[in-house]
Order: sequence, then structure tokens, then C-alpha cells
Amino acid sequence: MVMGMLLESGKNQTWLPIMRKIFNFNLQKILDFRTSLEEKSQQEFSRARKKYQEQTYILDNIKYEIDQAKKEIKDKKNITQGDIWLWDKYIERLNFDLKRAELRLRELARELSLKRQNLLEKSKDKKIIEKLKVNQKLKFDYEQEKEEQKEFDEMAVVRFKPKAF
Repeated sequence: MVMGMLLESGKNQTWLPIMRKIFNFNLQKILDFRTSLEEKSQQEFSRARKKYQEQTYILDNIKYEIDQAKKEIKDKKNITQGDIWLWDKYIERLNFDLKRAELRLRELARELSLKRQNLLEKSKDKKIIEKLKVNQKLKFDYEQEKEEQKEFDEMAVVRFKPKAF
């Protein structure tokens, strides 16, 4: 950014540019790396959450199938001993599938929890560097303002000519 000051001396006007330095964060590559780690962790968390939701859907479907099978066997009028045996085996298999699905859901819940903790850790690591960047930028801006004010004050002293007595 180029700032400047207009100096007037008698009939002459002069524009004096004041060059402002550009802020350069010396840990930018680390911040970029931590940002990419956070994004990767976010993607892993999203995949784990999707797997968990899919498994929840599977579990709900199995429960629904069990309820439907029990309802259907109850609603049948002329049921034979063979039909009862078939329905019982079917429900038994669904209960087995339900237990497996519940076990898988618990495993996915643990995995999801680990991914969430990992994401929080990566986010904290990134925020530490971001906070450092903001603080350094504020300090840089403050120093720039001080330097510009000093230059303005020096120009004002040079411009000021006391009247001779």
C-alpha cells in the first residue's frame, strides 16, 4: 500500500510517498500444513459419521423386519406347525443379524469418537498458529502506524518555518 503526504512550501506542492511494508507471516507454511491436516481430519470424521449413520439405518431396518415378522405370524389365521418353525427360524436369524449390527454400531461409535477427538486436536493446533498470526499482524500494524506517525511528525517539523523576528 502506498500512502503519501502533500507538502506545501510557498507556491510549490510536493507529494511525498510513504511506502508501507507488507506483512509477512514467517510461520505461514506451518499454518498451511496444519490447515491441510485439519481438512483431512474433517474428511475422515465425515466418512466415519456417514458409516455410523448407515449402520444406524441398517439396525433400524432389522428391527423393523423383526416387528413385521412377529406381526405377520400373529395375524395369520390358519398356520401350520411347519410355518411356525419357518417364522421362528427367520426371526432367530434376524435377531442374530441385529446383535451383529449392534456390535458393528458400537465399533463405529468408538471410531467416530476417535475421529472427533482427532479433529478437535487438529483444529486447536491450527487455531494456535492462527492466533499467533493475528497477534503478529496487530503488532506489525501498530509498528507501521508508529513509523508513519514518526515520518509525518518529521515532515511537519521540516515544513514548519518559524517567522524571523
